[in-house]
Amino acid sequence: MIVRVIVALLAFALLAVLLHLQQPVGGAREGAALGGVPPALPGFVALGAELVETGDNGQPLYRLDAARIAQPQPQGLIFLSDPTLQYQPPRGNPWVVTASRGELPENARTAELMGAVHAQGKPMGSDELLRIDTDRLHVDMRQQLATTTDMVHIVWADRLLRGRGMRADLLNGRVALFRDVSGVLAH
Repeated sequence: MIVRVIVALLAFALLAVLLHLQQPVGGAREGAALGGVPPALPGFVALGAELVETGDNGQPLYRLDAARIAQPQPQGLIFLSDPTLQYQPPRGNPWVVTASRGELPENARTAELMGAVHAQGKPMGSDELLRIDTDRLHVDMRQQLATTTDMVHIVWADRLLRGRGMRADLLNGRVALFRDVSGVLAH
């Protein structure tokens, strides 16, 4: 579960602290003696990283892959480069969400995805792929909800919808657009 994600993050932070403690002691004392600010505790950086949260049954709820995951300061925001979030709802179809970059709070329960955000999956009861494109997306990874106040483009089979503001329930396969909605529904 989320405990595994936090344990992995804490392991990286502990490794960073241990590496920091291996540095020569004189250098840190000299900086302080000269009126400099002692260095802050380091965070962590992981390249080609994968975080997995599992459900009570041990099966993955979601998998988060990123080219780079960094937490510059302990107990701070976690920054993602090229994140890919893969959902496998226990009673639904899988969804994949990608972006250029993202941010996670330390508890990793939500994600702010930014830059060329793209989500796709098959809504429950459909064989057709649904694709959502926007510039910014807030994802509640526990509730499997995706929301935005930005412009959204949705393509589903031969249907095209545009609007501003969206709430997508990835678990139950429901999408709602809030304002300035237009589109083409063809058969």
